[in-house]
Formats: sequence, structure tokens, C-alpha cells
Amino acid sequence: MTSRNARYERKKTEQGLKKVTVWVPADVEAEFKLLADVCSENRRYVPNTVRDLKTGRYVSLERAVTGDDE
Repeated sequence: MTSRNARYERKKTEQGLKKVTVWVPADVEAEFKLLADVCSENRRYVPNTVRDLKTGRYVSLERAVTGDDE
């Protein structure tokens, strides 16, 4: 007999989802969870920008990863 959690994880895997563990700052945990939920439910959506909390400006993920600043 499989556990309830094993059945849940198998169902999610069958839906094409993958379980990942990431470490995020505690003060943005809710935003990360919301982003994951939105992207999981709307498979055509992908994140491509992040917002600088200091300036309020949006930055492309490509720029954020490469460190290219204006």
C-alpha cells in the first residue's frame, strides 16, 4: 500500500511537474510560492523578470544572472 504522499507525488509527476527544493530569503517566501503555483497552473507562463525592492525597477532574469547593469 502506498502512502498518501507517494500517491500525491506520483500524480504531480504524471502531470509533468517536478519537485524541487530551493533556498529563498524568508521575506520573499510567499512570492516564490505564488510564482510556482501560477507557473504550475498556467503552463504557458514563465518568469522572465524580477523586481528590485530598493529601486522598484524590473530587471530581466538574463540581466540579473549575468550581472549586467545599466
